Amino acid sequence: MLVGVVLVFVALPGVAWAAPGCVVTYGTNAWPGGFTAAVTIKNTGDRVDGWTLRFDFTAGQTITHGWSARWSQSGARVQAANEPHNRVLAPGATVTIGFNGRRTGGNPPPDRFTLNGTTCGGPPSPSPSPTPSPSPSPSPSPSPSPSPSPSPSPSPSPSPSPGRVDNPYLGARGYLNPDYVAQVDAAATATGGEVGTAMRKVAFQPTALWLDSMAAIGSVRGGLGLRQHLDRALVQALSQGNMDPVVVTLVVSDLPGKDCTSIASTAEFPMTADGVAAYKNQFLDPIAAILDDPRYAPLRIVTLVEPETLGSMVSWPQEPPCVEARTSGVYVQGIRQAIATLGAVPNVYVYLDAARSSVTGWTEVSGPLIDLFGEVVEGTPGVHGFVTNVANYVPVEEIFLPDTTKLVAGAPLYWTRWVDWNPHIDEDDYTRFLRAALIEAGFPSDIGTLIDTSRNGWGGSARPAAVSASFDVNTYVDQSRLDRRINRYNWCNQLNAGIGERPAAAPRPGVDAYIWARPPGESDGASDGPNRWCDPNYTPPSGGWRPSGATPGAPGYGIFWPSYFRDLVRNAYPPL
Repeated sequence: MLVGVVLVFVALPGVAWAAPGCVVTYGTNAWPGGFTAAVTIKNTGDRVDGWTLRFDFTAGQTITHGWSARWSQSGARVQAANEPHNRVLAPGATVTIGFNGRRTGGNPPPDRFTLNGTTCGGPPSPSPSPTPSPSPSPSPSPSPSPSPSPSPSPSPSPSPSPGRVDNPYLGARGYLNPDYVAQVDAAATATGGEVGTAMRKVAFQPTALWLDSMAAIGSVRGGLGLRQHLDRALVQALSQGNMDPVVVTLVVSDLPGKDCTSIASTAEFPMTADGVAAYKNQFLDPIAAILDDPRYAPLRIVTLVEPETLGSMVSWPQEPPCVEARTSGVYVQGIRQAIATLGAVPNVYVYLDAARSSVTGWTEVSGPLIDLFGEVVEGTPGVHGFVTNVANYVPVEEIFLPDTTKLVAGAPLYWTRWVDWNPHIDEDDYTRFLRAALIEAGFPSDIGTLIDTSRNGWGGSARPAAVSASFDVNTYVDQSRLDRRINRYNWCNQLNAGIGERPAAAPRPGVDAYIWARPPGESDGASDGPNRWCDPNYTPPSGGWRPSGATPGAPGYGIFWPSYFRDLVRNAYPPL
């Protein structure tokens, strides 16, 4: 049941001074026994400093929980008071709040609202039918409102998805995580100036939610749980007048024995058959049960399945934990379970992690990886696509190094320390190669890829502006490459990294979207923690030219790090 009403707040007669005016939009998405509601207040008059919205239910509905306001209910009367962060409504500003509720029969909208004691005048009228937006961008446009939600217009909620589409990001809007938005806004306020203004732009870009432990299902990064995030995604859909669906991206990462190449694994489940069973029963099944709730049918839900797993088995064939992962079959069995369990939900899209060019781009590695993909998906519902560069730093395109066979003073670029005989130097090269190889191996010809561009921009003063003129092949590469890491293997909190291309649908042929899988500013791991690759002073025994390249002072894994976020914004390319 879809409902949308608009009420206009008017000045009362006889008042000598100008009263604030507003437009209130109330929209619901109902299912048997319950509903989600979005309420948007737009200030069309004077500045409001502190507000309270009141209305009465007329059919016995009750609120179960709400967000973006302090909600309370006494009988039929409902009250929503501002939170500290949305206390002020400047002229022209909007704020969107929402709640979940129960119902036993019909679900008519309230017929009267008051804001700060002043009655909204006129009878409610149905919302006009909006025209769908032709824009393919998954990211919401910045709004002048202090609210992180896109500016709404009167509309009902989107209808349930009729089935999977070829590209879930095309024609959709990306979900804005309110917990992350609040962190970004706080960092921007503390920084101020031009950098603070640039930081605020990040709040309008969609980021993925990391389900990397059993606890994360109930609280992602210590904030809202998965179900609460999906509820808010519905509210974002309700508040959008263009009726574009909302796409929510989830990183699913809790495979038994995961991180086989890591010095300090964070695996919750053992690399055993019992571990695979527990992974399914205690991690995958609870996630799938939430995603399969009928109320979330209007959403497009993309799952990025198990980063740094299959690629690790073929790129580190001598590492004992990776050897065990391959010979025991645990990684393959676990990922097959993930594909089958998540892929059974009609509006869920499964993208399997395909590592990145700097790890699996070599011919002797990429061939076995393609074979492994075929083994993993055999007998499953299949995958919708593949994702590369998750939480990593490889540029989309090394514009000054387009061909690794190029000769400099008679030496090819692939001989250099940086390229290291890997023919695929960036993610554009790698994804084009990957798709062609997958199709040749029997995957569908429309198989798509995603690229994480959250930290691969490499802008700032160190970014080269032209190709090198050196006749030394190593110097030529070092002066021409956009990727400023000390070594292409390095992955933890890299120095001088920058935010990359903004999330966008269908940016290149065969690429379904650029996404921000790693929310910019989240730490990869503590500088003084157990993983030495996050220690800025660590140099592995393999040689002094391969130090970690990590930034000092990092907090623990997953913690938002304002100073690193500031550097990512300063070094963003394209600039924010």
